[in-house]
Amino acid sequence: MRSVLFVPGDSPRKFQRAREGAADALILDLEDSEAASQKDAARAITRDMLSAERSAQKLFVRVNALDSSRTLGDLAAVMPLHPYGIVLPKCSGVADVVQRSNFLDAFEAATRAPARVYGAS
Repeated sequence: MRSVLFVPGDSPRKFQRAREGAADALILDLEDSEAASQKDAARAITRDMLSAERSAQKLFVRVNALDSSRTLGDLAAVMPLHPYGIVLPKCSGVADVVQRSNFLDAFEAATRAPARVYGAS
C-alpha cells in the first residue's frame, strides 16, 4: 500500500469520488469527519459504503475514540460488513489497545471475519 485517503463517513459523494481515484486504501472516518449530531447517520452511511461492490481499494474504518462511548456501537455497525481493517484513534496507552483488541476479538468471533487493527493518534 502506497497511498491512503480519509473519507468522511457521512458523505457518499466523497466516497464515490475517492473510489474513482488512485488511492490504494480508503479510511471511512466515523471519528473526526462529522458533527456529533450526525454520528448515527454517518454509521448508517458508512455501512452502505462497506456494502457497495468492492474494488481493488482496501476499506478501513476509523471508529470513534474510546472515551466517546461510541466505539462499541461503531464496531457493531461495521464489523458484519468485514472492513479490511479498523483504525483506532487517540490511544493513550497499552490498556486502550488491549481493551479495543478484546472488543475486536468478540466482534470477529460473532461475525467470523478477522479485522486488522491499525493505531492512529
